[in-house]
Amino acid sequence: MYQVCSRILDRENELLNGIEAAQQQVRDTVVKREWAGFEGFLAAIDRIGAELEKQEGERKALFGALFPSSREADGETGFYRLIAGLPPEEQRELGGKYRELKMAGLRVRMNNDNLLVYIAGIKVAVSAFVESAFPGRGGRVYSPSGIRHQDMRCMVLNHRL
Repeated sequence: MYQVCSRILDRENELLNGIEAAQQQVRDTVVKREWAGFEGFLAAIDRIGAELEKQEGERKALFGALFPSSREADGETGFYRLIAGLPPEEQRELGGKYRELKMAGLRVRMNNDNLLVYIAGIKVAVSAFVESAFPGRGGRVYSPSGIRHQDMRCMVLNHRL
């Protein structure tokens, strides 16, 4: 049980570190506006995420097998209940790996939130620019196919003007 849990935690930590590295590449791509490979980075994050879900399922299955009649099968309580019966050295080691996992998860979440805030800031700046550059248009940009609103969901730039 100790070895299985240790292996799962190691793999989950490794996967979260991989997501963090891919997030950094996405962030760099967005900040530098170098779009080559952007979709590849997103695909890599999706692949790693799928593997992480698989590992999470294995951990939940381990807790479910150890505590079949308990609601603790997939939560933190289940983890701490699992390590409570282990020798002190194994408790410390698994506890440390679990803390690393939680911290890596927080870093990934913070990186994602920071990127979303950065993109939202760019969107606001571009919207303000469109409004100030074309004040009489009420935030509308016209294209050959109709009105494009300044919310940037559908803005298309025509470089052939």
